[in-house]
Amino acid sequence: MTTYNVGTVDKFQGQEAPIAIYTMATSSYEDAPRGMEFLYSANRMNVAISRVQCLAILVASPNIFEADCKTPRQMQLANAFCRYLEMADILSLD
Repeated sequence: MTTYNVGTVDKFQGQEAPIAIYTMATSSYEDAPRGMEFLYSANRMNVAISRVQCLAILVASPNIFEADCKTPRQMQLANAFCRYLEMADILSLD
């Protein structure tokens, strides 16, 4: 039987893996319980995908990429996150 490690981004910091699945557990940035700073955290995204050996998968609602930024800092966070989308191969479940 194959076993898979599952946990938060923080749990896997500093570890390598062939594949990482990074899920956004909210439907939109407005619904994020910890706000935009946490949701679009470049540090968390970096921890999630920087040590992947082969494939990084981001599972998210398309609404996540429709941020209504009100400050330059929010624009910076959303821009970096949306850059990941620009570089990705998008798969749709539709």
